[in-house]
Amino acid sequence: MGQILASTLSVFLLLGLVGCGPEPAPPNKPTVVDQIDLSEWGYEEETDTIPVVNSESGKTTYAITVATFTGPHHNEAAREAASSFVLLRPDIGRMLVVRPRRRGSVLTFGSYSGYDDPAAREDINILRSIRLSNGRPAFGQMILTRFRSPRSMQSLHPFDLWTVRRDYPTIVPIYTLDVAIWGDFESGQLPKAERRNLAQNYATSLRSKGFESFFYHDDEKNLSSVTVGLFDYKAVDAETGFYSWEVESLLEQFPERLVNGEQFMEFRNVANPSLGMKPQQPRLVEVPID
Repeated sequence: MGQILASTLSVFLLLGLVGCGPEPAPPNKPTVVDQIDLSEWGYEEETDTIPVVNSESGKTTYAITVATFTGPHHNEAAREAASSFVLLRPDIGRMLVVRPRRRGSVLTFGSYSGYDDPAAREDINILRSIRLSNGRPAFGQMILTRFRSPRSMQSLHPFDLWTVRRDYPTIVPIYTLDVAIWGDFESGQLPKAERRNLAQNYATSLRSKGFESFFYHDDEKNLSSVTVGLFDYKAVDAETGFYSWEVESLLEQFPERLVNGEQFMEFRNVANPSLGMKPQQPRLVEVPID
């Protein structure tokens, strides 16, 4: 598969796993509403059911984020705000959706095909024109946001990396060593099913050798990765940036990161190509949160 490795490969390799670098959740922070001021919203009772996006399968969608809620009761606060708006403006309120995020819940409006969807721009202008009884804008800053495909955590393959987040939903960060990656890289020579099977088979083979291995599929980027090991925040020294001895020990057993099953070479120094090439080392990445 050497011919698959196009010149754009290095760009993909810099990405690592989607979702790496999440912010740690603040402990016991009171529930707050970032954008919507509910002080002027009087309501007597809930008259409509507010949809909540759950963990069942679905497609990636784009929606306008109008409010963010954090704290131990973020979901209830988001639903309360949405219910209030149903009474204030039913035409708008019925299109609000509560969506879970890594640090709470967000309230979103609409569904769009992408960042360039002209309907999103029109709807943002409509939302900006809505005023509360005191004349203040109902919504503050609005952001068109991409929401990844929801997934069912109950039917995962036992070697799927998402099982880590299912079993440890509140531990942030969790690191793992990315040791192999498969991708088509716009060559048209590695179909999705084959890419996924290659990664899953490699993870299975590592498991048979005693390694704690996982596979991770990013179908939006047409990439599949295999990782080994799980590490907490001590995997990287905060002052020096050096890996812990546990990570270094694993690197001794996996000195090279495979790309489509082959050794991948990179420049020792991109600024000075004359220094030659070296095998790319596996990357320590964070287990995605959402």
